[in-house]
Amino acid sequence: MKIRVAQSASFCMGVRRAVDLAVERASRDNARVYTLGPLIHNNQTIEMLRERGVETLGDTDPEPGSAEILVRAHGIPPALQERYASRGHVIVDGTCPKVKTVHKVIEKHRSLGYDIVIAGDEGHAEVIGLMGYAGDAGHLIQSVDAVDVLPAMDKVCLVSQTTFDRVTFDAIAARVRERFAGSDVVVKKTICSATSRRQEETRALAAEVDAMIVVGGRHSANTLRLAKIAREAGTPTQHVETPEEIAWEPLSKCESVGITAGASTPNWMTKRVVEHVQYLAQTRRTTVRTVGWRLLNAAVNLNVFVAGGAVALYYLSCVVQGFAVSRRGAAITFLYFLSMYLYNSLVNVDQIRHLGLNRYQFYRAHRGAVWSLAVVCIACVLWQSFITNRTLLYLMAFLTMAGSFYHFTIVPRAMRGIVKYRTLKDIPTSRDLFVALAWAVLVTAMPHALAGKIALDVTAGLLFLWVFLMAFLRSVIFDLRDIEGDRIMGRETLVIIVGEKRARIAITTALWIALAGLLVFSTFVVAPLYSWRDVRLVAFLLQIPALAYLLFFMRYSSGISPNRTAVFSVLADAQFYIAGLGALLAQSM
Repeated sequence: MKIRVAQSASFCMGVRRAVDLAVERASRDNARVYTLGPLIHNNQTIEMLRERGVETLGDTDPEPGSAEILVRAHGIPPALQERYASRGHVIVDGTCPKVKTVHKVIEKHRSLGYDIVIAGDEGHAEVIGLMGYAGDAGHLIQSVDAVDVLPAMDKVCLVSQTTFDRVTFDAIAARVRERFAGSDVVVKKTICSATSRRQEETRALAAEVDAMIVVGGRHSANTLRLAKIAREAGTPTQHVETPEEIAWEPLSKCESVGITAGASTPNWMTKRVVEHVQYLAQTRRTTVRTVGWRLLNAAVNLNVFVAGGAVALYYLSCVVQGFAVSRRGAAITFLYFLSMYLYNSLVNVDQIRHLGLNRYQFYRAHRGAVWSLAVVCIACVLWQSFITNRTLLYLMAFLTMAGSFYHFTIVPRAMRGIVKYRTLKDIPTSRDLFVALAWAVLVTAMPHALAGKIALDVTAGLLFLWVFLMAFLRSVIFDLRDIEGDRIMGRETLVIIVGEKRARIAITTALWIALAGLLVFSTFVVAPLYSWRDVRLVAFLLQIPALAYLLFFMRYSSGISPNRTAVFSVLADAQFYIAGLGALLAQSM
């Protein structure tokens, strides 16, 4: 089954801004954050925000004491906002800038004596706000026929809800001009351009697939409109909020399925729906192709490829430091990283549900077996280290304890009012840094530990920095992919702290600096120690393709289909294999 996902299937700019504001405010110490009505029309996001401390204040709920009141993305009537501000609350305006533009249009033309005609859905949160700005001059209509029942007006300003259907609005505008031909008519097409693109993309996609799935809240007007557009194209359509609502039977004989989502649907929910459809297609159909995908997904979920990448870097470490490659060293490296990645996934299993449904389902379904595998792997690591020598045992025991210690609460209860963080993983960017540090320490020190003595030199230092960079960039690449889910969960990754755009620029800059540094170190540090034909120097120079690959992957990885998360993971780990291949080529020259 071919799954096609609309490019626009994610938060729109206004919704993302409101959610970011909510998360930012809730992250502050002792912050009490309330939203006037649901922040956006998506129950799953609202629930996630509630877990972060953002409460929804309904019309009948008792008013809280002094607190931060976040205006929802749809906006609210100005009288309501003034009421809360006058009572000492801090007002944080999360109104979508596009909606604010409509407010300004209404205020301007109302002050000039125009009657305001609003094309929108009665009872919708945004429309309530628009009518609040229009006041007595406001008239709400939903269809072309409703134009005929409007009262006589000398000056008419027609605007629309930002998520209104473009085709319907054009028809209403034509009828308004016809009905009020002798009046002063101003038509402001205030439909959000992103909404128009989303609707047009849905029409086009629905015409090219056998079935459509529209993901979004039951009360989301723009999502309901997308489902209507898909059905009007004659395509069987399901409107779902969560993956569990998908009916397989209507999809069972489809060769292609299109998936789109409303403007208030988070990317992680769309991704979960995509992965669930893929899971159903792979498990309900048995073909060579589906079996192949199942095996690939299982290997990725078990972290086989990243552990294999660690072995490739161990091989590089042996070559550039002049050690013989040991099967025992390769096995210990593989089993250590396999066990640590399995352990971290198991400990965080409830958090990863927003980062990948396939991975979450896998760990939930096979939790006992995966725990057993992780324990057996680490036991093998420690046993093999024990029977080898004390140096290796001390190294692996330290790294194992460090990997486990990362999740433990280390701040005593009495000090939690003073120290902000309770565990190492709570420290911003700590995961990426500690993971990279573990990679660099093990890969660099393993050949020495196997020999019974760790004696580091300039070459080892350069290798340490190279491995640290590669492992760190791998983590950041995944952070870029998972930025929306991380933000909702409150994880302060480097990407969230500096922003996605700046993070991409920083990574690209770091790669170019690494390329220059690799050439400079090889020429002026390593070359004087060895001849230009020495395998160690050649191995360093043959790391350039890995850098080039990372630059390429950073630029084009966003184009990987959301229903191919396993492919993304394999390609992200390919850098390690390219680095190991460089060492292999150097040794064979």
